[in-house]
Amino acid sequence: MKIIYIAGPYIGNRDKEVIEKNIREAEKYQIALANAGIGFFCPHNHSEHFQEKAKASESFYLELDLEFLRRSADAVLAMPGWERSSGAMAEVEWAKKQNLPIFYPKSPSDIQEIIAWAKCLTKSGR
Repeated sequence: MKIIYIAGPYIGNRDKEVIEKNIREAEKYQIALANAGIGFFCPHNHSEHFQEKAKASESFYLELDLEFLRRSADAVLAMPGWERSSGAMAEVEWAKKQNLPIFYPKSPSDIQEIIAWAKCLTKSGR
């Protein structure tokens, strides 16, 4: 199974409501990918609200997310607004350097390009 890494804003202005909105928006992409039978990893839900639950620094989570990207991603989905997030910008930049496919859907329903990519890989046995 190929894995799409979902990159997008999380912390925003550090307001709890903004963080929750960002998590729920990322979740919409997870649901769309799952419904299409496409594997994914999303740091938004992996460490949901850990800024309140744990004592680790923000840099710890940024490093952890990059490690998941390095070890498991076959492509990146850059959510709208990714360019406002230093973490997502670093993830997209890393993916570019590794020549990973990067998809820029406008909404969770705009994943046809990802579906076509995943089906092409499945048919080719890659």
